[in-house]
Amino acid sequence: MSERVSLVMVPVDGSPSAVAATRHAAMLARLLDARLQLLHVMPLNPPELSDVPANRQADSDHDRALCQHTASEALRLAREAIQPPMATPPEEVTLEDATFVRQPARIIVAHAQRQPDSLLVIGARHLSDMGKFVEGSVSNEVVHRASFPVTVVHAESASEDAQRIDRVLLPVDGSRHSDKAAALAGDLARSAEASVALLFCRPASEAADEANMDDETRHIFHRARQALGEIPAGVTERVLCTTHYADAITAEAGRHADHPMIIMGRRGLGTWREALLGSVSHRVIDRASCPVTVVV
Repeated sequence: MSERVSLVMVPVDGSPSAVAATRHAAMLARLLDARLQLLHVMPLNPPELSDVPANRQADSDHDRALCQHTASEALRLAREAIQPPMATPPEEVTLEDATFVRQPARIIVAHAQRQPDSLLVIGARHLSDMGKFVEGSVSNEVVHRASFPVTVVHAESASEDAQRIDRVLLPVDGSRHSDKAAALAGDLARSAEASVALLFCRPASEAADEANMDDETRHIFHRARQALGEIPAGVTERVLCTTHYADAITAEAGRHADHPMIIMGRRGLGTWREALLGSVSHRVIDRASCPVTVVV
């Protein structure tokens, strides 16, 4: 069992992205020898704005019965996506959004923060910047608010991609966030018998000789290896000289024909700075086709 994760949670709503996330979550739960929990957030319906949801019964309330049916279908599709079935069936939890303005991300994060040693796996769709502005992004908001590891799986992920890890790509920078990401990466790589590729991004202006590492680079790689622990399948080191870190990391993932997964630390910029500038982790999530885990 992982020392860092004892519970893997996945929100489900019956969408293709939730199905892909469920497959990946089940794989992670098996690799980490952790429990699996399926979550569904049931919204507050318009008629309930002037009523107390707890007072309404499904057998006499059509709207509430419809919401409960939707929840049941979402959980059923999630169970069917887990193949082969797990030895210990996943726990199923339905959360009710009691706010007037629907905020599923906040409901999900609040629930996850009450669970010790948890990892959340959430599905997402690749959206343009305008699409995110118009539709919002639950996964981006969850990643921004979370104080626990979050894995984002895109709906476009092939079934095999969501259920297999052959290589872990680990961007490192010598920070404590990077160390925490490396520790989780080590747990997964050992269980999956996967190799680990350490990636250190530095400005292109400092690319005098990519083959020759300076003392800072060697120290960062050494620190990451210590946090990783022993990796039987092997560890490689690569310096990426660029001014566009997120593009370089996702391009590196695209170079590999096996089934990569990116695990990286995130240093919060604050709501406004992140909205204006973005963050490397958010941009990697948006652009990568493989699953991405962000560790705070």
